[in-house]
Amino acid sequence: MDRLTVGRNGTARAFVRIGPRSAPRMRLLCVPYAGAGPAVFRSFSPSLPAGVEVWAVRLPARESRLTEPPVADLPTVVAALVEEFADTDPFGDPPLPYALFGHSMGGLVCFELAHAMRRHGLPTPAHLFVSARRAPRIHDDQAGIHRLPSDQFLAEVTKLGGIPAEVLAEPGLIDLIMPALRADFAICHTYRYAADAPLSCGISVFGGRSDPTTTTEQLAAWRAETAGPFAMNLYPGGHFFLHQNQQDLLAEVSRVLDGR
Repeated sequence: MDRLTVGRNGTARAFVRIGPRSAPRMRLLCVPYAGAGPAVFRSFSPSLPAGVEVWAVRLPARESRLTEPPVADLPTVVAALVEEFADTDPFGDPPLPYALFGHSMGGLVCFELAHAMRRHGLPTPAHLFVSARRAPRIHDDQAGIHRLPSDQFLAEVTKLGGIPAEVLAEPGLIDLIMPALRADFAICHTYRYAADAPLSCGISVFGGRSDPTTTTEQLAAWRAETAGPFAMNLYPGGHFFLHQNQQDLLAEVSRVLDGR
């Protein structure tokens, strides 16, 4: 069961533990793709080393934070995560090392969070895993689809294959997730890269060979963002190759976290 962290004022917080370990030695903090929440990472824990505890970020306007207004700009999202990290120590004791994993929009959030943690003198990640996201210096070219009318916007998002058929079949469910979807696509489209010193942690990048949003060259450009090790791994599938290739992807994550 998810462990929901709660703030001083009783409101839901962003950091959620979804893969408890009795004796963790490291934590893997996962940030989901547009419109999604921690639920997409619930199956990660059994495929990771016994000492790796899985956590995830739950942004406003989804799951238990459904009544909160969505946030449509990345600096605000990252500032809230940094503040929560600094004020509440969401991972608790002991202060173990952590790595970041983000798919699509989540990869962008992880990248900016790693830089923000460094700027604020907070613990920085031991490794950054980015999935299905072009390097941050390459602008998102999806032409602001978050501004389209609902039917056109939904059609564009559906082309990527990330909305389950059962959700598409229920108009009420679509209405519930639409605000978060629009906000997340706005985050990606309005993001502006600011050059900074490369991260000291290594970066591992994952991509789908048939992903219409990201080319191999755009993935390889992540190499410039780290002063540490860099690796790129390609898998069959499109933008959501993550689901079809989860075991292989997590085997690579495990290899890196085990230091092999």
